[in-house]
Amino acid sequence: MKNSALLHHWFEEVWNKDNLAVIDELLDPDVVFNGSLDSVVSPGVDYKEVVTAMKALLDQAHVTITHSMDEGDLAMVRVRVNGVGHSHAQKLDFTGHVTVRVRNGRFVEFYTDFDYLRMFEQLGQLPTDSLPVCMTGERLTWVE
Repeated sequence: MKNSALLHHWFEEVWNKDNLAVIDELLDPDVVFNGSLDSVVSPGVDYKEVVTAMKALLDQAHVTITHSMDEGDLAMVRVRVNGVGHSHAQKLDFTGHVTVRVRNGRFVEFYTDFDYLRMFEQLGQLPTDSLPVCMTGERLTWVE
């Protein structure tokens, strides 16, 4: 079995079917996380909590793998997430990449890179076109 098949299983079960038991099945207890969720996923943080928090933001989200590659003990997938935002009922459509290192059928390294900026714009939590504004050097500020 190719290692990318494990990622297909991961996204189908954990993200599309809410089968959180697969997290314990595929994540090595000493997995190292890298990427855009570094500040959220750390040793001692149960990944199930991260999935639950994300699912609270996303309603009817579906993950589709559009590309996959294998090289040695590494597997990479590009995914597209479609759905609606839970609190704002806005349509969601954003992409991401996940790369894993597999040892003995489990993920020992987990690299993520998702377009969370676009996701939060679509959820209405950030202004539309936040990236171009930030590229001008301006700061986004919240006024209550």
